Amino acid sequence: FGIGDTLTEDPAIVYHEIPRFAPECFAYLHGPSAAQFKRFRTGLEHLLQEGVVQSFQLKGSSQRIPLLGAVGPLQFEVLQYRLESEYGAPSRLEPSPWKLIRWVVMPDGAALGEETLPTGCRVAEDVGGRPVALFSTDWELQLFSERNPKVRLLKLPDEIHRDPLAAVA
Repeated sequence: FGIGDTLTEDPAIVYHEIPRFAPECFAYLHGPSAAQFKRFRTGLEHLLQEGVVQSFQLKGSSQRIPLLGAVGPLQFEVLQYRLESEYGAPSRLEPSPWKLIRWVVMPDGAALGEETLPTGCRVAEDVGGRPVALFSTDWELQLFSERNPKVRLLKLPDEIHRDPLAAVA
């Protein structure tokens, strides 16, 4: 179960889903103290489960520094405050250049490669292993869409399951 889940035995009770928004702020979160690394990692895992922010893994990256996504910068501040106050784990935030994210559905199950993206854009995976593309500007997103008309770009991962065309891919 996750944050926001409701349990009931009465099937007549129906809640509308809480609106979700794609992250617009991205940053790397560093645990600067080697002595506090276990606390940092444990606290981050717990807070990620709560949905305070989202975590992404860049394709081909050898670093294990988490790339985090949030709707706004205040979410990063809340994360850092809670890491420090609840887990005793200081952290340092390093902003990244990306401002837009799209979940990618490739035609015929092909893989999205860095070579198809405009310079500076990156391919990553969300915690569910779904591919995402990270863009710095609307122009880069538009350029990619024009050059790759068969690739479907979705604002949220749950659209993959709602979109019949995406489910076929």
